[in-house]
Amino acid sequence: MMRTFKAGTMLLLSVLTSSVIYAQESTAFTILEAEEYGVNNNEKMKNAVLNIEIAQKKIWETKAIGLPQISATGSFQNLLDIPVSVVDATLFNPNAQPGEVMTFQMGQAYSSSLAFNVSQLVFDGSYIIGLQFAKFYGEMAETALTNTQQEIKAMVREAYYNVLIADKNLSLIDSVMAYTEQLWNETKILQKNGMIRIEEVNQLELAYNRMLVSRFTAQRQTEISRNMLKLQMGYEFEKDLQLTNTLEEVLLQVEQANPVLQNFDLTQNSNYILLSQQATLDSFNLRNEQAKYLPSVGAFFTHSQNAYRNEFNFFANQPWYPTTVWGLSVQIPIMSSGQKVMRVQQAEIKLEVDQNNLENLERTLEYTELNLKAAFENSYQMMKLEEMNVNLAAQIYNNEVKRKDIGVGSGLRVTQLQTQLLNAQGSYINMVFQMLAIKIQLDKLFNQ
Repeated sequence: MMRTFKAGTMLLLSVLTSSVIYAQESTAFTILEAEEYGVNNNEKMKNAVLNIEIAQKKIWETKAIGLPQISATGSFQNLLDIPVSVVDATLFNPNAQPGEVMTFQMGQAYSSSLAFNVSQLVFDGSYIIGLQFAKFYGEMAETALTNTQQEIKAMVREAYYNVLIADKNLSLIDSVMAYTEQLWNETKILQKNGMIRIEEVNQLELAYNRMLVSRFTAQRQTEISRNMLKLQMGYEFEKDLQLTNTLEEVLLQVEQANPVLQNFDLTQNSNYILLSQQATLDSFNLRNEQAKYLPSVGAFFTHSQNAYRNEFNFFANQPWYPTTVWGLSVQIPIMSSGQKVMRVQQAEIKLEVDQNNLENLERTLEYTELNLKAAFENSYQMMKLEEMNVNLAAQIYNNEVKRKDIGVGSGLRVTQLQTQLLNAQGSYINMVFQMLAIKIQLDKLFNQ
């Protein structure tokens, strides 16, 4: 497992490095290239990689608890006042008077000690559970990495769609605006020659100014959308960013891979995975509480060298006194006044709560799937209808433009039909936006 973690981390870091080099050479991206760039450069993904490394360290930390623990200690002591002992004098002099005492100093002015300690955990139920949990902790970090990757892809994809929609909206406005300006200029010439009234010129000027406002708003929206895409990709704001996919290509891909026809495996949903892992965590907690009923066994070994001097001459050729001891320690839980029982029961109840939450999430995800697929189908059909309306409005508008060009149409009528065309285009763009937004939600539901 550890080798797998390490290899995976190194591979991902190498991808990160190569992607940075690639980013310096390219400023044009397809949707897939933008998603890959985002995965390799978004700060959330970098943190997810670092969390993998933390998980590796955590696993080794847990394993080290059961490995030999070795330490060395040293001490030096200088008794400024050597302790004085007081005893009955008759202990040493039978002829001493009753109540007479003798005093003498016990100990040396200087003492030093060096000790070498080894301890080894022999058996502990919580340690065994901890090892199993550490392995699962690493799997959780890998799952979090995968979920973060999918999340970033979805965010980049959504931002990419929004840029395409904003660009399309701007191009639609520009296509109509160009002819409006031309018609306005032509009308001004006709009005100067006295062929039409000034009101018609003013009406065209008003229509043109309204389109200028719409274009300004659309231009700002394209800039905002592109900056959002750069943010999600981890792309430098100062650098130029070009999109090589078109909105038409995206809509064709959606039509060819209709998400309504996809089968939903709820076990692959990120929320379901996270809740399942929470249940597994709680099962480890239950087993850990149960393991506390078991005894724990440890072994120890200690060797020390001690020296006592009246003078500070520890490096002289004088004796040091050894002490060596080894042994086993056993801790057997006997009674905790019901604390362990209550903790075990709480852990069991928490597992029941987790199971109920999983069942509720399953029903919620199934409902969400049905709801989103129905909403997608509805928005897709509405988009198609709005597309037909755009084509009809464009046909009516173009016919009136032709009539105006041959002198049988009205400039005022052209502006009215122009407004109708712009409204139809706006409704179509709005439905495209709604449809793609629902598709993004389905992608997240499917963890794609």
